[in-house]
Amino acid sequence: MVNIAVLGPNEFTVGFQLAGVKETIEVSPEPLKDIEELKKRKDIGIVVVDEKIIESLQEHEREQIEDSVDPVFIPLSTKVEQDSLKRLIKKSIGVELWS
Repeated sequence: MVNIAVLGPNEFTVGFQLAGVKETIEVSPEPLKDIEELKKRKDIGIVVVDEKIIESLQEHEREQIEDSVDPVFIPLSTKVEQDSLKRLIKKSIGVELWS
């Protein structure tokens, strides 16, 4: 079974913690290293990442993340609604995780 991880600042990850996501990682000063570490983990299938982190990377780094399949990276702004997240996850893995 693969898990969902969340990468971002504390104010981004706290809502996911309250929703039961166990793998929440507070972003370090070197977000690319955080992303590379998550890519190495075989138990992580989906990484929800603060959109600001993706925007801070160089274009070729963003493209690598966007093209990643294992895990799938889902950039999410703090303004996105829960329904949008549900649709993104269902699109990524083909399964609705919660109703």
